[in-house]
Amino acid sequence: MNNTNFYTLITGASAGLGKQLAFDCAKRGFNLFLVSLPGTGLEDIAEELKNDYPVKVEYLSIDLTKKKSPQKVFDFANENNLSVNILVNNAGLGFNGKLEDLSPELIDTMLLLNVRASTLLTFLFLPAMNKMEKAYVLNISSFGGLSPLPHKSVYAATKTYLLFFTQALNEELKGTNIRATSIHPNGIRSERANARINKSGLIARIAALSPEYVAKVAIDNMLSGNKFVIPGAMNKLYYYLGISLPHGLILRIVGLVFRKTT
Repeated sequence: MNNTNFYTLITGASAGLGKQLAFDCAKRGFNLFLVSLPGTGLEDIAEELKNDYPVKVEYLSIDLTKKKSPQKVFDFANENNLSVNILVNNAGLGFNGKLEDLSPELIDTMLLLNVRASTLLTFLFLPAMNKMEKAYVLNISSFGGLSPLPHKSVYAATKTYLLFFTQALNEELKGTNIRATSIHPNGIRSERANARINKSGLIARIAALSPEYVAKVAIDNMLSGNKFVIPGAMNKLYYYLGISLPHGLILRIVGLVFRKTT
């Protein structure tokens, strides 16, 4: 699969899971095209990756919520001869709280980043990927995307969108060389999320995973062609328990859990 002009595009690559996805891919010898917000240290991460691994690293600091940003990412790849054979839609934003506690600006940002940017990037890169021997789309969803989440309603709905988007995409891509994967991690112990996770209940703390582990599981399953991934044995248990219980009961339980963590 490796080719001097093949690149793995990772959005939200400057911190947390996105950063670990970049390092995991570099360890595998994948060239990288990293995208993240300006002022998040993306240039330093790119330099570190180039110094530590025998891979090429390109980067673009850009706000993906802006209307023309997905097209600018696509244009940058074309102008620099970067053939994207792996697209990782990782950039996302979440918030705990009732809908009435959110601002219009925050709601708009979640929708633009979690839904619009991921969809348009996939749309833009798909035609060229279809001409490659193998290509992959990895959508970073969430365990929260598997159920409605009171007190996290907008975020969970955007992650459910990524699940359904991935499932429909795979059906459309039957007979092609492209595979789409959605991964649904529970809490990830990134620097930003650690304090929130530690204040959560025992179940949430037990289920939390390291970004290094989630990154490896995500890339392993993507390359294996798996379409739906839940990392972590405890989270798999929660998932199968959840689908066996009445939907109304699950809704009340998760509503209680997230009311306590807001």
